[in-house]
Amino acid sequence: MEKFACKHLGIDCDFVATGSTKEEVMDKAMAHGSTVHADLMKGMTEVQLAEFAQKLEASIQPI
Repeated sequence: MEKFACKHLGIDCDFVATGSTKEEVMDKAMAHGSTVHADLMKGMTEVQLAEFAQKLEASIQPI
């Protein structure tokens, strides 16, 4: 199992995603981010979004 929390990226949010693979957790986290944190993400360029996705993936932890 893998786990991601918005707090891992310094975002003041209690969201936690878990899944059996990093890809599953990434999908859940990106879906959450695009709805709940749309204001944060909509101003990002493609390069910034790619960098954010890399940071997100690196912060996923095994549980």
